[in-house]
Amino acid sequence: MQDLIRSEGITTVFSETLAPKDTADALARDTGVRSAVLDPIEGLTKDEIAHGDDYFSLMGRNLAALEAGLGCS
Repeated sequence: MQDLIRSEGITTVFSETLAPKDTADALARDTGVRSAVLDPIEGLTKDEIAHGDDYFSLMGRNLAALEAGLGCS
């Protein structure tokens, strides 16, 4: 993975909320790239739903994380 990150110029290692983030963070730290989190719909908690979060707000946050991580605008 480290070789791939370096050879392909990858700038961000993405993980998801339902998986431990430690591996992605360590990989990002070891290769000098960023780490970011994407949230699948299965990760939406009852508290988030109670505060008005839904599929669209979750995907909006994912889009913002992808844009930042991939250098898009």
